Amino acid sequence: MEKFQAHLSSGQFAKLMGISKDTLFHYERLGILSPEIKAENGYRYYSMNQMDVFKVISILKELDMPLKEIKEYLNKRSPQKLIVLLEKEEALLDAKIKKLNKMKKIISEKKRITKASIEIIPTQMGYEEKHEEFLVLTEADPYTNDESIYDSMIKHEKYLNIYSIDASHTIGWMRDTKRVLANEAFHYDYLYTRVSKESNFSNFKRDKGRYLIAYHTNGYSTISETYNRMLKFANDEGLNLHGFFYEDVLLDDLSVKGYEEYIIKISVRFESSFL
Repeated sequence: MEKFQAHLSSGQFAKLMGISKDTLFHYERLGILSPEIKAENGYRYYSMNQMDVFKVISILKELDMPLKEIKEYLNKRSPQKLIVLLEKEEALLDAKIKKLNKMKKIISEKKRITKASIEIIPTQMGYEEKHEEFLVLTEADPYTNDESIYDSMIKHEKYLNIYSIDASHTIGWMRDTKRVLANEAFHYDYLYTRVSKESNFSNFKRDKGRYLIAYHTNGYSTISETYNRMLKFANDEGLNLHGFFYEDVLLDDLSVKGYEEYIIKISVRFESSFL
């Protein structure tokens, strides 16, 4: 057995690579990775050098390259063909990493918001000091029915996709404070998505300052009640409201069932007339 000292049995090789012996035998049947030595007793031995080959095969398979194509390459392998193959797969991997990073940002942000929402008491109203934020705005369609809301959302998502805007935040809604104070018919002015300060697509900056905060539940059909509650509070406390009201959905169908269980955060910048 001395001639096999630099080799591993099929069981050892499979264990080292973290696969089953059946997978190894399947690769052998397909002609993708055959043992370097086949003993007279039927035992199979793999070279330590075949570890790198197996790792590349596993990566190509993970990148959804069919085993048939992997076999075709191995049958015609050459340094030049390997470079071409790896450059192609490297580009696919970069795209996949970018997509996964985007998904991770969305999940991390959703987790952060959900954790914070658990501590919220919806009936409470308060103040919050905010830093400046950079937003991407699209105009909202005039409200006629629920379909106009969906159309506005589709238009906003389309805008983000056209310019490949990487946004981990959910869509928010804006209402002009002047319209709200004038008691005009309920109407949204813009949809927005937060982006980083470095983004080339930001077309609006939300001012830093003190914001009046309220939370709404019980569904969108009654959201005007929370707006009225905020206006009354602002009037009683001598707060001058500026800019826009911002709506952010904190809890949605991922964590609660139905609109009535949503938690919507409404915020508006203010200055105190008593200061």
